Amino acid sequence: TAPRRIVSQRFISEALVNRFVGVVAVVGVGLLASALPVSAQNVSFGYQYQHLSSGGDGINMPGGFNVDVGVPIGSGVAIVGQFDWSRKSESEVVLGTSVDAAFNVSTYGGGVRWTGHTPSLSPFVDVLFGATHFSGGGNVAGIQVASGSENDAMLQLGGGVAVPLTPM
Repeated sequence: TAPRRIVSQRFISEALVNRFVGVVAVVGVGLLASALPVSAQNVSFGYQYQHLSSGGDGINMPGGFNVDVGVPIGSGVAIVGQFDWSRKSESEVVLGTSVDAAFNVSTYGGGVRWTGHTPSLSPFVDVLFGATHFSGGGNVAGIQVASGSENDAMLQLGGGVAVPLTPM
């Protein structure tokens, strides 16, 4: 008789683990923010448009958001934690059959941010390290024909302009 191969099964799905990590990050950020005096809090939330590229190919992801919390450690310098999420989906009807595809990107990161201050704007640059979770799938006539996910290390060199909701 041939030897039997034992196949292990995952009892906890990768999606469940990622959701758990996301919830822990959001709760942790909330607890950190609530423990700091209001004058020391630096919380931002925003719309996000991402362009991802690799090997000459690219994808625009017009629907997304980001949230971050910074803890000041010096003049204009803060330790920051960030979570962001973006989604791209497309639907087509080909020969009377619906074809749908969706791609999601989530990142969790932490690092250092420098922020300049003017009376009405706050330009910033940051360096964040963390992880990126990619997931996607496709359906034909409502039947899932493809799906997958992947986690990768992330280094983000970023910048932008924050517009305060309250006077600085």
